[in-house]
Amino acid sequence: MPVLETSDASKPGPGSQDPGNGRACNRGRMLLCDDEESIRLLFEMILTEDLPDVDIDLAGNGREALEMFSQRHHAVLLMDLHMPVMDGQAAFDAVRELCKTRRWEMPAFVFCTGFAPPDTVVKAVEADESPHCLLSKPVCGERLVDTVRTRLT
Repeated sequence: MPVLETSDASKPGPGSQDPGNGRACNRGRMLLCDDEESIRLLFEMILTEDLPDVDIDLAGNGREALEMFSQRHHAVLLMDLHMPVMDGQAAFDAVRELCKTRRWEMPAFVFCTGFAPPDTVVKAVEADESPHCLLSKPVCGERLVDTVRTRLT
């Protein structure tokens, strides 16, 4: 089943959101979360090559990602949707709640999946002024890098 591609570079990054009086995201840090180690390592290699000034943290499930995010407030979360322990949608909801509670700027989520996404993810991606996007696997390296780079600035 095809996945909605909405990673238009003209979409605003997290810096375009008004964090109000809250704490801004760490623009030099991103979090890559996928339960498949080979995908994590491949994406990390691609992103490190083209974005050498960005610190990349790795997580194997949504719960690990939430714990890391709560400590480092990443600007971008590259998130698989289908994972054990806590899936990408549940992690998105938990991060959104954490940001609301702590008065933090919400990071940009780049959902990456080989399956049809849930309606709630599609709505988050398609919302006006949304920094979030959805990529289908397999994704080419150039598209991955461009999508992340746009959301870090």
